[in-house]
Amino acid sequence: MVNESITKRTKQNNKIDVLIVGAGLSGLISALKITQTEPSLQVRILETSNRVGGQLNQVSLGEIGAKWISEDQCHIYRLINSLKVPMHKRNSLSSHLKSYKEMNEGIFSVLANYELKRYIHELELKMEFFKPGFVKCKGYSMQQHIHNRLFFNSSRKYMLNLVLVICGTEAKYISFKDFMSICYTSGGLRRLIDLIIEVPNYSLIEFSSKDLLYKLLQHLQNIEILYERKVIAINQYRDFVEVRDSSNEYHVAEAIILAIPWNFSQEIYFRPPLPLELQTPPSPVDSEKYIVTSFLASYTEGYWRLKGFSGCYIKHEPLLIAQEYRPTVYAGFMIHEEGIEPLVKSIVLHEFAKIFGEEMLVPREFQQHSYELNYLGHLPLTTPWNRIIWSSSAASGTCYRGRLGGAVQSGLRAAVNALLMCRPQIVTWQDIAEVQCHSYLRRRETTWSSVFLSTFNLYNVSTYTIFISGLVLILTKAYKKH
Repeated sequence: MVNESITKRTKQNNKIDVLIVGAGLSGLISALKITQTEPSLQVRILETSNRVGGQLNQVSLGEIGAKWISEDQCHIYRLINSLKVPMHKRNSLSSHLKSYKEMNEGIFSVLANYELKRYIHELELKMEFFKPGFVKCKGYSMQQHIHNRLFFNSSRKYMLNLVLVICGTEAKYISFKDFMSICYTSGGLRRLIDLIIEVPNYSLIEFSSKDLLYKLLQHLQNIEILYERKVIAINQYRDFVEVRDSSNEYHVAEAIILAIPWNFSQEIYFRPPLPLELQTPPSPVDSEKYIVTSFLASYTEGYWRLKGFSGCYIKHEPLLIAQEYRPTVYAGFMIHEEGIEPLVKSIVLHEFAKIFGEEMLVPREFQQHSYELNYLGHLPLTTPWNRIIWSSSAASGTCYRGRLGGAVQSGLRAAVNALLMCRPQIVTWQDIAEVQCHSYLRRRETTWSSVFLSTFNLYNVSTYTIFISGLVLILTKAYKKH
């Protein structure tokens, strides 16, 4: 039972209007929106680490994690424009050269690439029928769908790894319907492939996260940010929320925004306990925990270009994706099991050396950053639970979920929900409309006939042909005998 004297003291000395847990992009956007809409509200931010920005990281070599965006990520694009942060189109000197893809090796690589292209086209067409907000489907998994549609092992591996990168879990743990809904809210599967894997020239936009965070902090000078404060417990009452942090300090607020990944919120003690549907583990118990290690490697020359490669590198085992970031800087990420972070540099450089030459083994500078792969296999948490409001791109984004656009959108929605609790009279329809994104996502006209034709691929056509041919042959022989 909470000590009543402590509660009374904290209510008097430490009470604020809105408490934000997490100083990542989503949390900072919530604070910015609240203070711009109602400057009289008192806002405080608790951050576990010693800096703001979350997964936005800039080092001496550039953006570690390569924060590319597209113009249709309307929320982050409008934010960068409004803050006057410089942007420019991605421009790679070697875009005209060939790329290295593991699935291009082998005598059947042309057929594997063809069936993969057909499969992605099929998913793009079907995506129009999977709008967000549907009840979660317990049907077949993405792994089953991939195995039923693709024949070659290399194309299957490509899609299984793509599902892992997008959803944060293996394809066997996420349903086909959930995967399609995530793609729907992210501009389509083809757009996600461009953002995550292929990074085409001139179609994506770069910006400096350092400049973005600097501009945000300039607008948040009156906001109190407490660093190295991990939230331990959250107690909800009728009129307020009480929070205890790792310094054993109590904070009382009318509303609290949890702008942290879903898996981090599971480490907090809630009183009363979370509803049963929110207590469910966000990922299957027997699934592996995956870590993303982003890296930047600087060289004296672009050795990949000297070998005739553009720098686009895709390998399935280990799951390693990289691109040319600057003329002499190579960027990418590797997804691996927890615990092998110290070995990533050695693994990555040796894999590059096999294709681009021994010079890749000795970079002038190598920097890396590891974080847990966010899980997107649950429905976005867009509705507050009493006075607790969910945020973060992975937990509650519905527009480019898991990307930077989703972080900004979820932060805006959380801010509107907090304003509805503290100052409902000042919330306008423009504030609510600002959160929406459907009109910004490009859609194509889809007919049932085009969807039906897209389902024909090498796998099922070959299977049906062999089956029908065999059946005709058997019937022909049986007819001749009689």
